[in-house]
Amino acid sequence: MTWISTDDLLARYNAGERNFAGIFLEGSEMARVDLSEIDLSDSDLGEIYMEDVNFTGANFRSSRIGQAGLIRCIFRDANLSRANMGFAHLSRTDLANAKLVDAYLSGADMVETNLTGSDLTRADLEGANIKRSIYYNTIMPDGSIRTTNT
Repeated sequence: MTWISTDDLLARYNAGERNFAGIFLEGSEMARVDLSEIDLSDSDLGEIYMEDVNFTGANFRSSRIGQAGLIRCIFRDANLSRANMGFAHLSRTDLANAKLVDAYLSGADMVETNLTGSDLTRADLEGANIKRSIYYNTIMPDGSIRTTNT
């Protein structure tokens, strides 16, 4: 795993690079940036704080994002399968059409999160706070489809 600074990641992303698989970016902070289509699969992003970051179409497959603050971030159409997001703060985050198959979300704060069209098949939501989240055609961990809000 390669350590990278936030400034280096942003500079390389702005230069056109999208593949950052396997990086270590723990404890970093970012706000109001567009990181659409970035590949952060198999990365260690634990305890990062990101606010209003656009991750539309990003790949976070098998990444560690536990205890992270991801406030009002956009993860539309993102792949978060097998991601460890335990105890992450995802308040008011947009996860519409995100793939969260086998994701670990135990203890996550997901208040007012948009889960429209998301696939949560076999995701671990034990102890997650999903109050006032938005569901429409959301595939739940047991495979059922939910179309009502909580």
